[in-house]
Amino acid sequence: MSAPDERTALALAAIRITRGNPTAEEVAALAVLLTARLRMQHEAEEAQEQAQATVHKLPLRPRPAFAAPGAWAS
Repeated sequence: MSAPDERTALALAAIRITRGNPTAEEVAALAVLLTARLRMQHEAEEAQEQAQATVHKLPLRPRPAFAAPGAWAS
């Protein structure tokens, strides 16, 4: 089921349940829709986190042609 279909079904279910006592089938249908919506949102967040978690390495500095003896100690 695509996102617009889920939104429509969720809106219809919510309108239907707002009055009176919902049946077990209505509650189950709403639970399925909400679960699917939460799963889609979680997958979208994971994809966004993976895109942001890209590691970029810094370029290596060129080595000097000559390093004086003992230069590491100064």
